[in-house]
Amino acid sequence: MGEPADVRRRGAPVVETVLTETIALLAERGYGFSVDDVAARAGVHKTTVYRRWKTKPVLVAAAIDHLAAGEVVAPETDDALADLEALAVMVAESIRRPSSLAAMRALLSAAAEDADLLPVARGFFEDRYTIAVGVIERAQAQGRLAEGLDARLTWEAIVNPLHVRAILGVPADADTARRLVALVVAGAAPGADPVSRRLCG
Repeated sequence: MGEPADVRRRGAPVVETVLTETIALLAERGYGFSVDDVAARAGVHKTTVYRRWKTKPVLVAAAIDHLAAGEVVAPETDDALADLEALAVMVAESIRRPSSLAAMRALLSAAAEDADLLPVARGFFEDRYTIAVGVIERAQAQGRLAEGLDARLTWEAIVNPLHVRAILGVPADADTARRLVALVVAGAAPGADPVSRRLCG
């Protein structure tokens, strides 16, 4: 039978199409789709998909990374606290998008059923945390946040409420993200009350 669908798509950005259709299927069906479904939606033969992504979890991981990479990037200006706020706003705006929210929900749900997806889910959040930790450490170096602060825990105090709100169907807006940053920064500043500081450090 050959690969007529691939022929029709010759010269097209196949990788982009496959990853985009994977995200679309996650949004529509959760984890309840096959690699064959992705191939059909992308207009390519399934062997084209399997040559690049050996298993469904590997494909889903690549699709999630592709989605996140285009929506959340590391800001880097002379004001690290402004960058921290911008990063939180980017996350809030990203998970307000129906495709992003549905994909995140599907990933978390599927990870509970498929052990192979647990590293994918952990990796998704770890990558986002790494970006933020770098911003927080710059703020510490600038004297804007207390030394000895647990940078990861500080970011979790900002971003986890955003994720929980989104999963529960009440995604936060940009202003809520800014207020979360302000609240956490107030407790993490060099002159903050020691009790407040312990909550972030």
